[in-house]
Order: sequence, then C-alpha cells, then structure tokens
Amino acid sequence: MAPKRDRGTEDGNVIRFDFRDELKKQRGNRRRKEWVLGLGAFSIVFAGGMLALNWPTLNQALFTSSELTPRFSLMAETSSPRFELCGMTRRTCVVDGDTFWLEGEKIRIGDIDTPEISEPKCDAEYQLGMKATHRLRDLLNEGAFEVRPIGNRDEDRFGRKLRVVVRGGQSLGDQLVSEGLARTWTGRRQPWC
Repeated sequence: MAPKRDRGTEDGNVIRFDFRDELKKQRGNRRRKEWVLGLGAFSIVFAGGMLALNWPTLNQALFTSSELTPRFSLMAETSSPRFELCGMTRRTCVVDGDTFWLEGEKIRIGDIDTPEISEPKCDAEYQLGMKATHRLRDLLNEGAFEVRPIGNRDEDRFGRKLRVVVRGGQSLGDQLVSEGLARTWTGRRQPWC
C-alpha cells in the first residue's frame, strides 16, 4: 500500500493510506490471469477439435486394395454424363471450380483449391472462380474420367467426398493449376484477393 500525503491539511504530519490503488492493481492482475487461463483453455479445446477432425478412424486407416479402386469409373466405351452448372436440381452438375455432383453424390476435388464464387472476398476472386467453374465443367464434359480416393479421409467436414479426378493418368486438378485457375491444396485455404 502506497502512503499518500493528505493535501487538504496544513499539518505535514498527516499521512493517509489509499487502498483504492492497491485494489485496482489486484483486480487488474486477477483479470489478466483469468484472460490467460481462458485463452489457454480455448487453445487446448481448439487443438483437440482440429486433431479429432483429422484423426484417422479405424475404418479409414485400414484400406484394402479393392477399396482403393475408383468408385466411379467412366470408361470410354460408356457415354459420359453431361455436366451443366448447378441450379435447383443437383444430380450431375458443377457447383464451383473444385466441387461437383456426379450421379447424386457431391464430390470435392481433393488435390486443389479454387477461388470462391458463393462468398468471394473481392471481385477478382469471383471472376477467377467463375472461370475455374466453367473450365471444370468443360473438362468434365470432354470425355471419360475416373474419380479416385485421396489420402486417408473419405469426406470433408461438409460431407463432400474427397476425390481426385483423373483422365488418361492426368489429374484434372493439376490441369486447372497449370492454367492458373486453381492452387495445389496444401491443407489450408489461402486468400485470393
């Protein structure tokens, strides 16, 4: 506690203790400790959640060779479905540059990331996203392709199947990257603006 001189008296021998300054310090220290503890708890919960989302489950970790074969294989002998941009009906259509529906199943191309068109951060992202969307539609309509699993995760957090789209041994995602319409997926989104 800090001694303070009483300025209101003429007698210089009067010393008054002001407890308010000490109480303010104690409250500030308590708030700081609570803030640090709260931030630490949040960090632990967040890290645990991220770990749980990416943790391989027993079902996903033990793949047999038959499970690694493509589920969808559109061979040259069969007619390929015709892709349009998605509207109200979503059976076989393109949502954006890295997501499409194939025979009622929503597929996220797992090896790339393209600009957003539903919630773009700037006009340039929207314009590039629309180019990527139209280009993906054109690539899918060029002929037969295969849809293959990627990594140890079957779906993303939105329930989309994570797959690589391949034609003639070449990833269509890699083709979009080479044309400047996509980026190779690194595990996290990066801004387009």
